[in-house]
Amino acid sequence: MAITPSDLLYFLTGGAANADPNLSLGGVTSNTQVGTSLHSLFDAVSSAEGAAGDTEYRAIDIKNNHGSETMVAAGVYISQETVSVHTTVALAYDSTGTQSVVNESTAPTAVTFSTPLTKPAGIALGNIAPGATRRIWVRRTVTAGAVPANDSGSLSAYWDTGP
Repeated sequence: MAITPSDLLYFLTGGAANADPNLSLGGVTSNTQVGTSLHSLFDAVSSAEGAAGDTEYRAIDIKNNHGSETMVAAGVYISQETVSVHTTVALAYDSTGTQSVVNESTAPTAVTFSTPLTKPAGIALGNIAPGATRRIWVRRTVTAGAVPANDSGSLSAYWDTGP
């Protein structure tokens, strides 16, 4: 049976029991699923964050939950940008899948962030075997002077259906 979008699951990180998106800072994959909405990863931009500007990071794991099929040539991109002109989002693939950071303001090392807004510009994740995951870091940057907002935006993944 072919892989369907419902076979692709997104999980927080930060330990098996972590259910707090603010603590999704890498390390062990959580048992808590998260949606593709960026609002499910980041809190609303507060007055203080907006006034001063703020950059925060989250790590999520993308899992192929199909029982037997490999996702071939998988990738991820930003399918819906944030609505605020003061907020930008960027993604990075962590090929080691094990990195963690001490707090949400600390950038992961040895990853390169980009803003892929289309599938052709997406970040290649390679083949994802059944039950395997790939680690994605998400960076949200709020420019100084931003108004408080409950920003949204979405991620999408893709893969080749094979021969």
